[in-house]
Amino acid sequence: MENILLGLTHVFQPYNLLICTAGLFIGVLFGALPGFSATMGVAVFVPFSYVMEPEAALLLLSSIYCGGVYGGSIPAILLGIPGTPASAPTSFDGHALTLKGESGRSLVLSTFGSTIGGFLSAIALLLFSPLLAKIAIMVGPPEQVMIAIFGLSVVCMLSFGNMLRGVLVGFLSLLIATIGQDPVLGFPRFTAGIYQLTGGLAVVPVLIGIFSLPEVLKMLEEPAGKLVEASKVSKMTLKISDISGNIINFIRSTLIGIGIGIIPAAGPDIASFLSYNEAKKASKKPEEFGRGSIEGIIAAETANNGVTGGSLIPLLTLGIPGSAPAAIFLGAMIIHGLRPGPMLFTENAAVVYTLLIGFAVINVLMFFVGFLYCKWAGKILLIPKSVLATVIVVLATVGSFSINQNMFDVLVMFLSGVIGYIMVKNDYPVSPVTLALLLGPMLEESLTLVSTMYSGNYMRMFFRPLTSIFFAFTLFSFVFPFIKNMMDEKKREKVQ
Repeated sequence: MENILLGLTHVFQPYNLLICTAGLFIGVLFGALPGFSATMGVAVFVPFSYVMEPEAALLLLSSIYCGGVYGGSIPAILLGIPGTPASAPTSFDGHALTLKGESGRSLVLSTFGSTIGGFLSAIALLLFSPLLAKIAIMVGPPEQVMIAIFGLSVVCMLSFGNMLRGVLVGFLSLLIATIGQDPVLGFPRFTAGIYQLTGGLAVVPVLIGIFSLPEVLKMLEEPAGKLVEASKVSKMTLKISDISGNIINFIRSTLIGIGIGIIPAAGPDIASFLSYNEAKKASKKPEEFGRGSIEGIIAAETANNGVTGGSLIPLLTLGIPGSAPAAIFLGAMIIHGLRPGPMLFTENAAVVYTLLIGFAVINVLMFFVGFLYCKWAGKILLIPKSVLATVIVVLATVGSFSINQNMFDVLVMFLSGVIGYIMVKNDYPVSPVTLALLLGPMLEESLTLVSTMYSGNYMRMFFRPLTSIFFAFTLFSFVFPFIKNMMDEKKREKVQ
């Protein structure tokens, strides 16, 4: 209790509160710009943290991290273009609500869900770090194989009604994910002699292209007029039923986010897709998903922000980062003389508990900072389509180039955009591309390690409890759409 009070005292110093607020404004900006991300924001500002006290430095990086994960939802809702891969599921329903004239409601739902997910993950970080770290250390290659397969099973739910095309897109995308060096032997595969592909196909330019350029091309089909013919964004208010009717959704999505966060190599993008899928399965109105479901927005945004606190649990207790921003965070801690592990909580209690309490405060502040951003961002809808399309293409180009500073990624982005436009026009789902490119490398590397561990006998991995649990979840995800469809048909027959 003494350490918690010490952390509260440090966090509520005016300078530290100012640092948290400034970091949130910076983080949301990085998340909202296509091609930029929370990882990039944290990386850019690590050098600035060198001259700060450790408490202020970690609060700055934490606020940029949280703001960056949330920020991607703003363009996802207003334009249908995710600022980050983690906001892709948000765009399915958020943009649909915008087109119905409910952009304000959608933005507030996203902001509130992000705040709840981040705040509850901060509480978990404060209260359950040692326990959850023990669970995290049990996750090895066998568990990662099943997590990846479980994630890929989401394709069945997201593509239900068009499943054959969804599975086909997912399978082809998995093949594309194998381009580059073999994860174990290191020899290049399927590169066609193009040296830029030796390190694999850069995921972010592909995702920028496949989500942003189809929207641009659709805008240019009817370039006259504004994106939404309205004088302003709809009123930014919430209905009590939006909250009371989604309490279980909030809790479930937060737990998914925290759980994915503590697993190394996973991240907010995987959490948001899994949570969206689970929300759709549990929903009484699954047919509304993709057409403006508030349950979908809440599930995606609560989960991807739940990852933020979860990813710091194995980092602080075991020195194992649960996400890419957490890995950069680890470097910043070491620079400031902080060594993650059990002794960190006793030898550097003031710094650690300032971070833990600060993480909760940051997520509360994020609601107000996000609310301000949403009011300003709403002006985007009043920009003529031709101007907005030009701005999006410029941002997408800059964002793709900035990742590796080469024009090849820009070419990949444009090619992905054209393919994405053709897919959308011919009713092929694009979400399986995201899942396959994100989970493919993780699946391949984990399968290789499992083969080595068990001398090619993959069945032995099912003797591990967590592997069996994830296997059961995976079977359920594959079977559930068919069972639910049969039950719905029987209900319709009874009604008739």
